[in-house]
Amino acid sequence: MKNNESFLEKKENQRKFDAFNVINLMLFVGVLVLFIISLGFCIRDMVISSNKSEYVVPILQRILAIIVAFIPLFLKKIFKISFPKLATSVYYLFLFLSIYLGTFIGLYTKTEAWDMIVHFLSGLVFGFFAMFLVNMLTTKNKENINPYFVFIFVFCFALAVGACWEIYEFTFDSILSLNMQGYATQGGLNYIGQKALLDTMLDIVFDFLGAIISAIICGACAYKYKNFVSKFEMTKIKKEQENISQIEE
Repeated sequence: MKNNESFLEKKENQRKFDAFNVINLMLFVGVLVLFIISLGFCIRDMVISSNKSEYVVPILQRILAIIVAFIPLFLKKIFKISFPKLATSVYYLFLFLSIYLGTFIGLYTKTEAWDMIVHFLSGLVFGFFAMFLVNMLTTKNKENINPYFVFIFVFCFALAVGACWEIYEFTFDSILSLNMQGYATQGGLNYIGQKALLDTMLDIVFDFLGAIISAIICGACAYKYKNFVSKFEMTKIKKEQENISQIEE
């Protein structure tokens, strides 16, 4: 009887595993195709345009986006590290929302709220991704980890990612005369005083809100569930597992 239950449980887990594989494959292909199509349109516009220099940055952005889409695959194939399937799904969805809809479709400029939504979601997403580092850094006593440490680490990590993003925007605004930080009007006139800081500070505020919510959730779960930290594990792929995954793919 126990053997039958174990067999059925393994079968059920296999079906779930296969379903997540299909979902992640569809998300990866969908995001990649959208990035490639966007790159193609950008190259076409550059060819027919008299001012080709204005398309250099958009083309580089799209090439970089294509590379970023391959990061989970690089981690798996080169470094033999595998993220949980749900984390990979969230990663691809975030790329779609932030890079494709936000940057390539232009929702950041068309809808002011979109920038705030994405920064809020980034605080949540990177907060939960911080748990993988918590798991990796705590090699012993994962069940007795201090929930206050989890809260502080998750919050600081998520907010630090948001701060690094603002540094990136400031750097490329300065080097390439862009307006990612929204310090000027569409006509090129610089804002004066606090208004020049409004876009950057709102980004940080919504990064803060997302970070604090993810930190509260992770800290509370670490306090209530002893095995919570163990759920966030980047597994090292062994040769046998790699052969099986290649057959399944």
